Amino acid sequence: MKLVKRILLAGLTACTVLGTPAMAQDKDVKFALDFIPLGRHAPWYVALDKGYFKEEKLNVTILPTKGTADAVRYVESGLAEFGFIDIPSLVASGSAGASVRIVAANYQKPPYCVFSLNPGANVSSPKDMVGLEVGSSSASFMPRIFAAFMKMNNLDPSTLKIVNIDAGARVPMLVSRKVPAIDQFLMGEPSIRRAAQDAQPKCLLLGDYGLDIYANSIGVKEELLKSNPEMVRGFVRAALRGWQYALNNPEEAATIQVKYLKALNPEIIVDELKILKRIAITPDVQQGGYGAINMAKMKRTVDFINNNVDVAGTKLTAEGIYAPGFLPSTPIKP
Repeated sequence: MKLVKRILLAGLTACTVLGTPAMAQDKDVKFALDFIPLGRHAPWYVALDKGYFKEEKLNVTILPTKGTADAVRYVESGLAEFGFIDIPSLVASGSAGASVRIVAANYQKPPYCVFSLNPGANVSSPKDMVGLEVGSSSASFMPRIFAAFMKMNNLDPSTLKIVNIDAGARVPMLVSRKVPAIDQFLMGEPSIRRAAQDAQPKCLLLGDYGLDIYANSIGVKEELLKSNPEMVRGFVRAALRGWQYALNNPEEAATIQVKYLKALNPEIIVDELKILKRIAITPDVQQGGYGAINMAKMKRTVDFINNNVDVAGTKLTAEGIYAPGFLPSTPIKP
């Protein structure tokens, strides 16, 4: 009798160990930003701090990069499972980004700005870009966006002069008049405004001049979509919850991000998040939730690059890079 009890107990123990889902370990994954961490990246840290990734059984590490080209390279090479990937950068990479797929669009409007000062270069229209010297970096994709934008506006992109400046030195170089203009996302305005004591920052926002395309989005390698689609859905769901919470609660989001990045100014984070809403919340998002993708707009985005930029190797297509079916079944709305 005692022997039978021992056998039954051993069997129950084995079933418990082997059959309980709770025993499965959380999956370690890396997420590559499109740049060094700034206030506009607060939604990712909110998702981390609020435990949204943990709820999806994911241990997420957020990695800085030097630019959007790095984010594509990190995902393509396997250095990161997910990346905050600028779709134009991905399309321009051609064959080098052939296995990366987009599953959610965060920047529904393009954030690309030519920032100058007034008084100063005061770049106010596309024609002011002709012959302009712009501080950028080799890791930034924006100079290629600028060139394509100029071509689209019947301006000669070869006249644009790019000066290679490290990311952290770009704003100081602008406010000290070492360069007349820099490339920067729209959300960079609060930092430039605080640094430029004797001038007003001026953003030439390309989206105000006919550039209606997607920009930064969640990208993942195709093989991961096939091998672990539920993990991808979980990551997207958690991330978009972070976006929803951060944009609804910018002050709290700033407090959270500063816990991870003590050098950031919480006031600037709040300002950046308020600006971020302008490019993250559109009628498509109001209706379909954060991350929503319209195929016609995706095609416009891909065509803009393929028609205006020299792409290395095989050109990517909208149907090829967009992987539908990974957004939350219940939309996460603003």
